[in-house]
Amino acid sequence: MPKTVINQFPEEREQLILEFLENQGKIRIGDVTDILHISPSTARILLQKMHDKGLLQRTHGGAIAIGKKVLPNQDRNFIEITNRDKKQKIAAAAAATVQDGDYIVLGSGTTTFLMSTMLHGKHDLTVVTDSIPIAYELLNDEDITLYVCGGWIMKRNSACRGITAENFFKDLKVDKSYCGADSIDVEIGISSVDFDPRTESAVCRSGAECYILADSTKFSIRPFIDKVIDIHEINHVISDGSLDMAHQNALRDAGIDVIIAS
Repeated sequence: MPKTVINQFPEEREQLILEFLENQGKIRIGDVTDILHISPSTARILLQKMHDKGLLQRTHGGAIAIGKKVLPNQDRNFIEITNRDKKQKIAAAAAATVQDGDYIVLGSGTTTFLMSTMLHGKHDLTVVTDSIPIAYELLNDEDITLYVCGGWIMKRNSACRGITAENFFKDLKVDKSYCGADSIDVEIGISSVDFDPRTESAVCRSGAECYILADSTKFSIRPFIDKVIDIHEINHVISDGSLDMAHQNALRDAGIDVIIAS
């Protein structure tokens, strides 16, 4: 265990974390706060900066040493994310639309989870979610008031589902809802891989403005049978620079604001 140092230089903080990782292989947010005497939100920002520098690998709830493989059954806080670079940019663009004092809903999914990691530093924010990973990420942020619906938890994505969750969001109205998509089609709307997407529908409709976060690959996936919402119920779509111009124009023709994350 590295020694605790107060009022460190940034380099000293990084060195203490690297020493901990060398000995333990992984570090949690609670470990960082204990070692450095900083807030959980500051700890998350520090780990993200070290991740960006290539000093460690950021995971949900902490970080692991570079080159260390963590399997889901070994660490339940680890989230495997496909198309991570695209989703990271989309998440950043979505987080930029959140203002201090907003009341927002974050639906379940990997892109919305990445977005949640970028909300630290916002002030007087109220977040409602059906996602256990998102709730865990935001739990200790003193500037965020957090609400989580009830219901049974899906093993696939740790999202709350069922009539309890559905009714919770049906009775809710916030400024903005941010949701992912399994497939998006301009003629059909948003469709889900899950056989009963009623909770997803209620989550999307809970915002006065509905944002859909969908990387470009979601536009080439054949629509699933179960529809979440119609295309006209969407206010904004945030996607990446690989989204075909034909799709962008079709969305805009449907009256949707298209945001391309750079």
